[in-house]
Amino acid sequence: MIMNPIMRKRIFNIYLMATTWLLLLPFTGLASQFIFGPDKSVIDGRNNASAVKPGDTIYLSASSRQFLILRNLHGTESNPILVQNYQGQVSFSNFSYGIKFDTCSWVRVIGNPSGNTYGFIISTTNAGVSIGGLSTCIELAGVEIYNASWTGIVAKTDPDCSFKSTRDNFVMRNISIHDNYLHEIANEGMYIGHSYYYGYTLHCDQKDTVVYPHFIRGLNVYNNRVENTGWDGIQVSCADSACYTNNNTIFHDSQAEVSGQMSGFLLGGGSSCNCFSNFIKEGKGDGIDELGQGGNYIYNNLIVNPGNSFSGSGQKHGIFIGTQSPAEGRGYHLVFNTIVSPLTNGIDFRSSSAVNSIAYDNIIANPGGSYIKTAAGTTLAQQDNLLVPDTSDVKFIDPGKDKYDLQPSSPAVNTGSAIDGFSLNSDIAGRTRPWPVKYDIGAYECHDSSLLEIPEKSNTGDLLITKILFKDGNLKISLNLAARNVLNIDLYSMLGIQIATISNSAEGPGQTEIEKYLGPLPEACYICIFRFEAYTVSRKIPILQSGNDLIKK
Repeated sequence: MIMNPIMRKRIFNIYLMATTWLLLLPFTGLASQFIFGPDKSVIDGRNNASAVKPGDTIYLSASSRQFLILRNLHGTESNPILVQNYQGQVSFSNFSYGIKFDTCSWVRVIGNPSGNTYGFIISTTNAGVSIGGLSTCIELAGVEIYNASWTGIVAKTDPDCSFKSTRDNFVMRNISIHDNYLHEIANEGMYIGHSYYYGYTLHCDQKDTVVYPHFIRGLNVYNNRVENTGWDGIQVSCADSACYTNNNTIFHDSQAEVSGQMSGFLLGGGSSCNCFSNFIKEGKGDGIDELGQGGNYIYNNLIVNPGNSFSGSGQKHGIFIGTQSPAEGRGYHLVFNTIVSPLTNGIDFRSSSAVNSIAYDNIIANPGGSYIKTAAGTTLAQQDNLLVPDTSDVKFIDPGKDKYDLQPSSPAVNTGSAIDGFSLNSDIAGRTRPWPVKYDIGAYECHDSSLLEIPEKSNTGDLLITKILFKDGNLKISLNLAARNVLNIDLYSMLGIQIATISNSAEGPGQTEIEKYLGPLPEACYICIFRFEAYTVSRKIPILQSGNDLIKK
């Protein structure tokens, strides 16, 4: 993600005429700030914006415009150029695109909210935002896009006969697209990276030449809301490293029912993206299509009713892994997802050359076909999945209101397992995992306070708690360990609210003391939880401001 700019002090003296297009806003002691009126549809660092330097801010005055081209603007990693609306919303409509990046780097376009509306709004265009022209290191946020006749956001530079954007000549880096709202889009909500990872033919200099599109390295797509797309909700291809697509909401994808363009998320050719904590609901296509290089994790996703409104005769699944061959030695990791009522299979797995692929700790409820279907010749390890014929068997909180959190009596609670080589510290709602004892199966980790009523163990073969002392805001715990195997120690209130992490490990074997300053705490009974690899030890501890030794010798 592109960082916030570190501004440098700079003062420009400009001649202000009646028709001036560039104004220096009042000096703030930081970098320079410029404002462009609605008559300027092109902001060019080699022309009318030649005074704009890394760390500066370009403001677009509140107005209605047809389009905006940002061209030849180059910030730096530590001092990107910021483009923002000024004194209200800026709207774009009735052109082939709303905002277009051309030959830009380290530029942040951030729509500053105006009341309850987005800072930039784009409607009735072909593409809402185009990040192309060999642009790289771009951030886009705070934009609403609707009624696009093609796509909402496109990020790629297609190879042409100049060969400047082919794979061996160009890499797009550090693209961050977040906190945008896209709806009523004719094709893809987002089209990121070229679809033809394996190459395609151009006719150049009177001969055919096979070209390969560029990679994207460093991609973050998060906190976006995408609704009512004709094709895939979000498509990512050729993003082969440092790719994360998370915390997006996608409703009603694939409404045009075009074969090969039907999914909430499409992880396309050449991609290796961790796809997590997304909510995908009521699309006509698959929830997630995986056609990439593998080696990635698909986890913490909530997928509800994928394909159920599809009017055709084909199959639609919760998660679909295609027949493609991933990179050598790689597989696909499908873990801690909740899949509810898919038209056909919960997970449909077809890659025969993938290795070390797993489907662990998933909830699949009420599928129209199989829970997990594997094609002949494939290998998919399965463990600790909750597979139930009826949604009510899971004991969700209130699925009718999209509350797919777990009741404490759910068979998914405390029945999951840690996964070797994979660290999972939070659920789809951002809450601590595991809690309070073991992992819960599916996208949600139940945090009901009743789960803290764990049978206490003051003595085990591995642990002897010899003293717990709270005084002057300090909590001191004395332990006798058989081995170094305490994973972490956490303190909770009796309502299940985590107060603090005391320690992430404890040295052993033998006697050890762990001390943590917590500050003043209300006098009350708390729960101290010691997590081990195979089990959890809990200890109720009363905390008194006067200080107290809580373990009787």
